[in-house]
Amino acid sequence: MYRAILIWTASFIFSGLIAGKTSFASEVNSSVGTETSISPSSESGQERRALQQLAVTLAAGGETWRSFHDLRPDDEETKRPLDPTIPDMDCSVDEIADYVSCYGSPIATKEEAERRFTGLIDELQAVLPSERWQGAETEPRTASIRSYTCRDQDSDAQIDIDIVPQWSPNEEISHVITIFGWTAIEPRL
Repeated sequence: MYRAILIWTASFIFSGLIAGKTSFASEVNSSVGTETSISPSSESGQERRALQQLAVTLAAGGETWRSFHDLRPDDEETKRPLDPTIPDMDCSVDEIADYVSCYGSPIATKEEAERRFTGLIDELQAVLPSERWQGAETEPRTASIRSYTCRDQDSDAQIDIDIVPQWSPNEEISHVITIFGWTAIEPRL
């Protein structure tokens, strides 16, 4: 119960912080006239490998998690870029709270966002063993219009995918795909 409250609280806080960050990024992108499109199929293999490695590492937790991100005790920074990267997403690993957060670029239409959301779910389902990982669309989380959760039945590691609408100062709506991955608290063997 405590973990669920912690996850929801952190999700809410981070989505609020990122909404402001991506809103600014959206303004910059719209002034240049660029628009995010769905990942080309050539990036599908990279996306698939990144999602698979992320899921395996989250489920393993412990020492595997620590080796997944490069700890640098002399550096004050607690977030590191995710490697390998998920195409068209800005991902980072939080070394203190042991989670991964990914934010896609703003997508102009809800339909495009729905295609990206569904594509990520399809990729996850393709790479994760169905006997361990179970996923389902859930009630939309705070500030989301669609939510999907995939949980490892053995370790309780979790991957959440959401579509989050964001408004620009000129009242235009775009959509951002987010992925949060949470490590297993105590991996079970």
